[in-house]
Amino acid sequence: MSKVTDFVERVKTERDAQILVAGILFFTIAFPVAFASAASGVDSAGLSAVSDYVVNGEVETILLEEGGEYIQDGDEWPVSQTSDAVRDEIATAGGNVVGVRITLTYGEDETASGASCGVVGGSAAADTITATLEHNEMTESGSGENPGSHTVDLTWVNLSLLDEEVISNMSGLEIAEDLTAGDAGLGAYDILIGVTAAAGNAGFGCERSDNGEDVSWKIELLVLDFTIAPYIEVDPTL
Repeated sequence: MSKVTDFVERVKTERDAQILVAGILFFTIAFPVAFASAASGVDSAGLSAVSDYVVNGEVETILLEEGGEYIQDGDEWPVSQTSDAVRDEIATAGGNVVGVRITLTYGEDETASGASCGVVGGSAAADTITATLEHNEMTESGSGENPGSHTVDLTWVNLSLLDEEVISNMSGLEIAEDLTAGDAGLGAYDILIGVTAAAGNAGFGCERSDNGEDVSWKIELLVLDFTIAPYIEVDPTL
């Protein structure tokens, strides 16, 4: 008689063998069920506790418009865009629109006229170029002086969390809420670009004038894709 056959016969007649088999069956079934239940708890509630977390995220830019215009001194040039124009690109990037950005570039077109300008022509004065962004009653402005460029960002989530190596005293769900815009990031984006020009000083017989500036711009949406995980401190001595 083989060992397997002998064990089967013992199970039929001996109580100790029956208890052994029942125990093996219990642990074989119970352990996987327990582990599966624990794993599902991590998915549903693993970020609900206030603890230490790390966030990995990357902001992707989506081009809305590139344009340019000569803007007269004291005037403002309006530009409007909408997320509908790049709906597919937004979905591909993860759908979480967290801001809008404009990058302005401008030179100097101040002119000098007069017989003595070659000798006492003076120097150009800096003009101020300003951009104001608006979305859902939120606004952000920024300015720069020519020649040069500057960027203005209007964001509606807490992007400073991405700069934290470890985020403490928050739950993972709170962090996710602070980084997720949802539908609030979609819609219309209104921008005003303004120029305040100034003419420099020149010597006798030379006159300087500045009527405005030629301004170029690039408008982009900011889309954030991120993950959150509990922070696990590793012992450096191990």
